[in-house]
Amino acid sequence: METIELILRLVAATLAGAFIGYTRERIQKPAGLRTHALISVGAAFLTELSMGVFFTGEVGDPGRVTAQIVSGIGFLGAGTILKKGFSVKGLTTAATLWVTASVGIGFGAGQYLLASVVTGFVLFIVVIFRRLELFALSSKKEKIVIATENNRKMVGKISKWLDKMDISIYTLEVESEDDEMSIVLIMSHEDAQKLQDNLSGLTEISGVTSVDLE
Repeated sequence: METIELILRLVAATLAGAFIGYTRERIQKPAGLRTHALISVGAAFLTELSMGVFFTGEVGDPGRVTAQIVSGIGFLGAGTILKKGFSVKGLTTAATLWVTASVGIGFGAGQYLLASVVTGFVLFIVVIFRRLELFALSSKKEKIVIATENNRKMVGKISKWLDKMDISIYTLEVESEDDEMSIVLIMSHEDAQKLQDNLSGLTEISGVTSVDLE
């Protein structure tokens, strides 16, 4: 295999990773352009080594290196996932890291067309789908702030009440300060209206001091 061909694969992998990373960089996510580019070119390089060095045609298994890349990226992606209260952030970034590695493997294996198509799919998903999500939620979600005494048991009490009222939420976050605690709920407009209709039941829960609908 000619050196120029190998270099072209690395260049293509680097560019694809950079394009994907840029979509995360511009919205200030923890893993951005450089991280995705490094992952893509690294995966491509290891794939080239597995096919041209570690596998001689008779001895070795190039698939073993690829499998290790996939599992290894899983640990790296886990580092971008943050849990705050009952909300989880960073899942999309972790997913883009994983798929960027697969794109790098594709270019490293010489599958220019397939790897390019997948890159296009990824860009479409992280850019267009995000706009669709924001558009769908922007006119429907409501923010509810429940002030309570600083007691973690209050989260369980309120969660049980919400389940009883058949009220669904998008996220639940807890903020504590001194003797007070704020439970921030994000829910649909319909569920917020249902909560408001049953507001007296919520305020009667022992430990709840106030409810603000923002």
